[in-house]
Amino acid sequence: MRKGMLLVMSCMVSILISTAYAQSYKFDYHPAYGPAPMGGNPRSIAQQLSYENFRSIKLLNTAILNYGGGEGEIDKLIDQYAEASALYFQNKMLESAKTFKENQAAIMTTAKKLSQKYNQDTNALLKDSIDMNVRTKLKLNLKRVEGRSTLDKCLEQGQAGVLKANDYYDRFKDAKSASAMDLITAIYYYRGAKDSMFLMMKIIADYQGKAQAEAEVNDMVAKKQLPRSKKESTIQEKADQKKKDLEARYLDKYARDMADNKNLVYVSKEKEK
Repeated sequence: MRKGMLLVMSCMVSILISTAYAQSYKFDYHPAYGPAPMGGNPRSIAQQLSYENFRSIKLLNTAILNYGGGEGEIDKLIDQYAEASALYFQNKMLESAKTFKENQAAIMTTAKKLSQKYNQDTNALLKDSIDMNVRTKLKLNLKRVEGRSTLDKCLEQGQAGVLKANDYYDRFKDAKSASAMDLITAIYYYRGAKDSMFLMMKIIADYQGKAQAEAEVNDMVAKKQLPRSKKESTIQEKADQKKKDLEARYLDKYARDMADNKNLVYVSKEKEK
């Protein structure tokens, strides 16, 4: 049902834009100073916001389902958008523009709540990732490759993503009225940062799995519990299983985040059954 409504909205956007998209409005104001003025051509305002609001709802769809108010919150935004569109096609331009502005403000409120959630979760993940990186290197005495280990590269990419996302978030988190796109951009960078840190955790699981497997097999060989001819194959077999177990230990709690990073709606294992 929701997909069908988004398709209808897409068609409505195409119609609105095709009629007079060239008359797009521009407001000379800073979003932190308050709502944009309603001056100008209401038709142009409605046409522009029909495009911007639809784009924002579509881009926030997965985030709302994973971390927001779910389908109920999406339906409210879509219903408001549909009302503004209906007014437009009834040639009630002033009312349409006003309702589209209200829809824009509601979308911005949603984007603020979601970006705050991403900000808190990703910065906490960064701290945990730094701790894990340091502990792993100290325990395993990893040698640096060309000045930086693979773990460091992943962590640095995660840090860079968080800094970029924080910049967008900090600049627009208190905006009273603006397009939600800047906060949506923050969410985009938070997702990328999470991906880098999850990759680091997978690499750590691989390193630790191999180290643990080698230690166990070497002990078995020394105690003559395993012939040397089977040493390498046994190490590989144990390393693969340990890597799998460690990945589950580190990443299972982030299943929702990993699905969200792929723009997929998270479905718990209990619901899959």
